[in-house]
Amino acid sequence: MNKSRSALFLMELIIVIFFFSLTSAVCLNVFAKAHIIGRDTRQLNDAVLFAKNAGELFYEYGTDFEDHKDLVLENVPDEYDVKIDIHTDDDFAYMDYACFSKDGGALIYSLECKLNIQEVSGQ
Repeated sequence: MNKSRSALFLMELIIVIFFFSLTSAVCLNVFAKAHIIGRDTRQLNDAVLFAKNAGELFYEYGTDFEDHKDLVLENVPDEYDVKIDIHTDDDFAYMDYACFSKDGGALIYSLECKLNIQEVSGQ
């Protein structure tokens, strides 16, 4: 009778250990995904802030923005790659801003700005 009780206790102990190991594996997976989501959110917030600053400077300086592009690029941390292209046509100036992650080179955020440079003729 004593042997069957100890066997039952050991079986119950094995089941409890299996249950706790399974739940700990699920919790570790959830914490790892939460860390990745937090990192991606931080990168997106930073990229949006840098793009917003670049857009404001573009609207401020207009076609002279090429001379002031370093104001944007010197404030970008080393963990990001930023590409800024500026081109114009007869009526508009365009700025294409793209922020990439240095980890995998994936695009984090992009912004396109359009500025009317045609002068208004007064009567």
